Amino acid sequence: MTRTVRLAALGLAAAVNVAVLAAIDAGMVQITERERLAQQQPERIVVTGRAAEHAVMATQNCPAPKVL
Repeated sequence: MTRTVRLAALGLAAAVNVAVLAAIDAGMVQITERERLAQQQPERIVVTGRAAEHAVMATQNCPAPKVL
């Protein structure tokens, strides 16, 4: 009986260790992915159009009184 209990405890300990190591590995992968994404440079954004269109849009979207 003692040998069976010891083997069961050993198996349980091994299963818990595997689960913890898998969780730590998943967390490290997520951190590495976030760091990689933070290092990326955003693509350049080019706005094309007439200047008058932008001025009208700016005055329509501005919450302040008629400052523009």
